[in-house]
Amino acid sequence: MRFRAKTIVGVAIIELVLLAILVSSALSILRDSNEAELMRRVQLGGQLLAAAAKDAVISQDLATLDSLLEEAMNTRQIDVIRVYDSEGVLLSERGDKSLLKREFRKETDMSGAHEDGIFDWSTPVMAGGIKQGEVQLGVSISPLNVLLKSALRWAAGIAGLEMLLVALFSWLLGSYLVRQLAALRDASYRFAAGDFAHRIPLHGNDELTETAQAFNQMAQQLNDSHESLRREINERRLFQEIAEFAQSKAEDRNEQLNGIFTLSPDGFVSFDRERRVKYATPAFTQLTGIDRKAITGMDEAAFTKLLEDQCASDLSVAALTRLHKRHRSDDQPNLIYRERIEILKPVHRYLEVGLRESEAQSVSQILYFRDVTHEIEVDRIKSEFLSTAAHELRTPMSSIFGYTELMLARELEPDLRRESLLVIYKQSELMISIINELLDLSRIEARGGKDFNLEMLAVAPLLRDVIGSFLPPAERKAPIASIPDRPAIRINADQKKLTQAINNILSNAYKYSPDGGDVEVSLVYPPYDDLHLHQKQIGIRIADHGIGMTAEQIPRIFERFYRVDSSGKIPGTGLGMSIVKEIIGFHDGQVAVDSSPGKGTRVTIWLPVARGAGESAHDDSAA
Repeated sequence: MRFRAKTIVGVAIIELVLLAILVSSALSILRDSNEAELMRRVQLGGQLLAAAAKDAVISQDLATLDSLLEEAMNTRQIDVIRVYDSEGVLLSERGDKSLLKREFRKETDMSGAHEDGIFDWSTPVMAGGIKQGEVQLGVSISPLNVLLKSALRWAAGIAGLEMLLVALFSWLLGSYLVRQLAALRDASYRFAAGDFAHRIPLHGNDELTETAQAFNQMAQQLNDSHESLRREINERRLFQEIAEFAQSKAEDRNEQLNGIFTLSPDGFVSFDRERRVKYATPAFTQLTGIDRKAITGMDEAAFTKLLEDQCASDLSVAALTRLHKRHRSDDQPNLIYRERIEILKPVHRYLEVGLRESEAQSVSQILYFRDVTHEIEVDRIKSEFLSTAAHELRTPMSSIFGYTELMLARELEPDLRRESLLVIYKQSELMISIINELLDLSRIEARGGKDFNLEMLAVAPLLRDVIGSFLPPAERKAPIASIPDRPAIRINADQKKLTQAINNILSNAYKYSPDGGDVEVSLVYPPYDDLHLHQKQIGIRIADHGIGMTAEQIPRIFERFYRVDSSGKIPGTGLGMSIVKEIIGFHDGQVAVDSSPGKGTRVTIWLPVARGAGESAHDDSAA
């Protein structure tokens, strides 16, 4: 195929492809925009019709429904309408009989409508947040298809005319180029044959003439510079390939290291051969509060002094000295040794510091910093917990052991023997209670609330059931309930766990009011402008008239094994309120405590009201 023909064919193919892309894009945009407009009109029509038919659907007013459907059909924009009640019973329908017989199939877009030419859409009839029925619409997409076909015919005609004009222009341009390029081709053949004396005739003053002139100059110089040019090109190409390969490898490695250092929570500081800071990671600044840019170029002594200012004591900095000594005295320098330091600023934390010395030309050593505050705190909490648990279990165990030893060593009178067995029984019961509550706490923490069975519960009936099933101590009255008969407020809660929390608070109310007095249970409705609540909440309040607590004691009641009564006269494990806090916390609630010595205590459980449930926020407190 000649150049002229190739030019025409190539330009024609390019033009055809571009036109195809343009036409298909335009048709796609036209189709999408019309489909979107049609869907919007159908959705809006469905919503308006559902709103207009709401009262008629609720009252089963079929005459009104028929009138509404007739008006909707008269717009000639809807092909079929059906109205159903909440039970799925057809109340009224309009449209062509053949269309009414077809199966309704709601579509989220127009793709499914192309099978039979009908687009289905449904809109619920809502009243008071409850679905009272449904409006089903069917709309033909035939007008849309007719519009698209018309647009396609116009696009095809315009494309054909443009192809004809492009082909004519390409033919004229190709004819001119062929004549000029033929002269260049003949000259190239002669140059290739070694005839460097040949010159191309110059005509005109355009780019092709300038190209012919450049050919002539090239022929003049080609014989002298051909060999040297080829060697230079080969050398440059080889050098460039080597440089690009090395640069690519270096960039790839740097990118990987930067990604690792950026994502790592651990800090790193590297030193050059002169023991000056060469690089520090962002995590180092986060851990120590030392600006990594400010220490770049700092010598090792100044860096150590700066780090010393952040530490809790000189012993922390001495850890760095120990690291250096161990490395220099060890016959295995590749090992990484670690020491622990205590940082006071910017926040108090413990860091594990590691040292790795290097034989590289640019790096002498690398310091590694890792935050181990959480591990140390966990170890401390575990130690305190085990010590406290062992102490609490040792007290009843000592009583059990002592009385058992007494009964084995001596023959006791029946009354004294019964008294001893009663002590053993009560102390065993206390041990079982401690172990069970420890297991409850452990299970709640380990499962992270995953075993909570949350369900929608009405607060007032739940509270009445808890009070009714609670057994007060002997000769004490049942709790006095103040639960107003108001519209039901519902919460999302685990009934069993929430009952356990309320029972724990009720038990404390009776235990810590040994001189008697009423225990009162009430529901609390916060006012609308209670700013400390992030959302509407309901409160369950339990009040007693007992010994009360001081301001210093109140914050500690949620600590494990903490008991307000230190005399030991009031029984208990000191774990009940800890369990209450864990349970209420997993319900996204809070526990508020108000108490005065000698006047009693009020404990209020605040729980979020379920969405869409509950009374007006303007209700006053029931307390």
